[in-house]
Amino acid sequence: MKKLPHSVSAFTLIELLVVISIIAILASLAIPAVSSALTRGQMTQTLNNARQLTLATQTMSIDTTTAGSGVSWTTGTNNDTLTVATFSQALTDGKYLTGSDLQKIYAAPGVIVNNTNFTANNIAFSIMATTESSPSDQPFVITRNWQAGSLTTNAPYGDKGFIVFRKGGDGGTFSRPTDATAPSVVGTNYSTLTPLN
Repeated sequence: MKKLPHSVSAFTLIELLVVISIIAILASLAIPAVSSALTRGQMTQTLNNARQLTLATQTMSIDTTTAGSGVSWTTGTNNDTLTVATFSQALTDGKYLTGSDLQKIYAAPGVIVNNTNFTANNIAFSIMATTESSPSDQPFVITRNWQAGSLTTNAPYGDKGFIVFRKGGDGGTFSRPTDATAPSVVGTNYSTLTPLN
């Protein structure tokens, strides 16, 4: 019986290594872009959380100022500065936000808020002591990685950027280190901002 000739086609080891190398190079180029896009998306969500918290606080302040009693911004009925726990309690007591709403708002990447016992150390934001007479450009909430003009490695975002939302209702996401001390971002008196305990 006569054997039919057949050809065997296969990749050589060199060809496989070249293909694997090309895939590795493409992956190494794509990972930073995907990571950066993910961080930007997370920061946008955190900015929306800061906006919700500010709007609820503005509404509470308008209601209590009109009524002449109660919490106005982060100031209690005796002009005392509230803690994060009492501020959060005022928001939930007035039904401006529910406890589960606050739990979601206070969370961010690297910061998981599991209960309604809110403290300054277990939420994603530093909430600044604010009164009715505070200027509208004063920061009201800033992500906790901002510390009086510098970025720390604290969650969320470490030194990748930070979120600021001002009393007047505007804010943004910032990533340049110089933004942490820019008066147009954090106000001229940023070094005297006092976060709630």
